[in-house]
Amino acid sequence: MARARSPNAQVHPAGPAGTLGSRLRELRHEKGFSIAQLAALASVPSSTISKIENGLLNPSLVNAINLASALDANLGFLVDRARARHARYAIVRRSQRGRSSFPEMALILEDLNIGFVPGLLEARIGTISPGAHSGKEYMTHPGDEMAHILSGTLDYDIDGEGFVLSSGDSLHFKSHVPHRWMNRSDEPAEVLWIFSDGLSF
Repeated sequence: MARARSPNAQVHPAGPAGTLGSRLRELRHEKGFSIAQLAALASVPSSTISKIENGLLNPSLVNAINLASALDANLGFLVDRARARHARYAIVRRSQRGRSSFPEMALILEDLNIGFVPGLLEARIGTISPGAHSGKEYMTHPGDEMAHILSGTLDYDIDGEGFVLSSGDSLHFKSHVPHRWMNRSDEPAEVLWIFSDGLSF
């Protein structure tokens, strides 16, 4: 899997990061990885992983995706979904959505798969602040991806070709194609992302 790059995550006080760090450490131990081994697999510095596990650092979105991929998990581990029981169906009330914040992207993700095991489809609602973007580098990952704009506008760059998506518009593409997004408007954008690969964010 190609690794995307982004600016380093920002240091935050212990709190939500501490809980996340415990889950990351537990997943790492379950896989039998040392910090150095996980760092090599995920292309994330050992020092960064250590800080995350000790509650001193919240991971950037790209680091979180790479760590999840190396652990054969997905971003559900951010909201403790890795422990969800197998179920035939799941209803997620608005108040039950797991929320993850990525300050370096000015992005908030809400997990719509709470209570259901990782499988063929993954869904997130993203709230993207004005001026926010996915990073200078393109992102790539396995599977298909669909973005449906719930409100606001969002610019997408698909391997050098630009598109402006407005409320009600959808974009469907192969996720291995280099892509990135940016909110160039003065208003937040809300987007529903659906992924066909359980390792996606």
